[in-house]
Amino acid sequence: MKKILPRVCFLGCGAIAERHSKILRKLYPKIELSFASREISKSKKMAEMFRAANYFGSYEEALCSDYFDIAFISTPHSLHAELAVLAAQNKKDIIIEKPVTRNLKELAAIEKAVKWNKVRCVVAENYYYKPAIARMRKWIEAGYIGKVLCVEITKTNRDTVSGWRTDKEMMGGGALLEGGVHWINALHSLAGALPLGAYAVTPKVPYETNVPFEDTMMVIVEFDNGVIGKLFHSWRIPNRFRGLGFSKIYGSEGVITFESNGLYASVFGRKKKKSFFSPFSFLGFQGMHRAFIENYIEKKPWRPELERIAVEMRLIDAAYRSMKSRRFESI
Repeated sequence: MKKILPRVCFLGCGAIAERHSKILRKLYPKIELSFASREISKSKKMAEMFRAANYFGSYEEALCSDYFDIAFISTPHSLHAELAVLAAQNKKDIIIEKPVTRNLKELAAIEKAVKWNKVRCVVAENYYYKPAIARMRKWIEAGYIGKVLCVEITKTNRDTVSGWRTDKEMMGGGALLEGGVHWINALHSLAGALPLGAYAVTPKVPYETNVPFEDTMMVIVEFDNGVIGKLFHSWRIPNRFRGLGFSKIYGSEGVITFESNGLYASVFGRKKKKSFFSPFSFLGFQGMHRAFIENYIEKKPWRPELERIAVEMRLIDAAYRSMKSRRFESI
């Protein structure tokens, strides 16, 4: 039986929309794409680049049309709630670039609109689909390191931050919200349990930064299975290896060591194994898009479900509250 591919319209025509479009076009050469932007020159350019069916000069015009099934929201996250609610009201299924929103109030508005209008919604969290995380979960479930005690993720790099990412109002948070949300998702996956709360600290040393709220944070997370999670995340600290780093999963009978981004993983415990992952697919984008399209066609649930993303957003909110209160904050 011939598959009927969904029609996808990108709301927002920046670098991330281009990246997603390239992958979708490569995986599904015949998929029908459309583009919308507040600047029609941008949507027209993207339409020409990806042989799109349609392009629009406003998000509202696009969402009121019948030319697509899925609205892929790839604007700055300050617009996500507004556009997702409008998409739901127009009976579009929705994919939202991370982070899903600036805060829990905006996320609640999306959840309400999705439920009321009975549409599907998922966040484009590619870390959920990273091959390295899937492999390490198998090692953990096979008992190679005994019982997991602590998951420690380190991700530091001197990133160039500019444009809307320097705007406090548009950001709604700092490096933890805009970039660290990926690593919170990874921590959640590797711990294999629900987070209960967090204790978070930032350096108190005075230095110049153009990142709102914080550019460096350490977060300690307690999970309901007793596992401790630790995330050290920074957009500030220079990294001679350009973002590469090492993280660990400590168990009662062994240790898993992995390149933080997911290029390599090894286990030393009841068994010894190592794995290398393709530089073309280690970030999980291909697996994510394939899952989104195939599950949509087969009417299977999208993953990660919005409920899981809401848990991770509450954890980030707890971390920011802890940063202010200087104590453990429950989610």
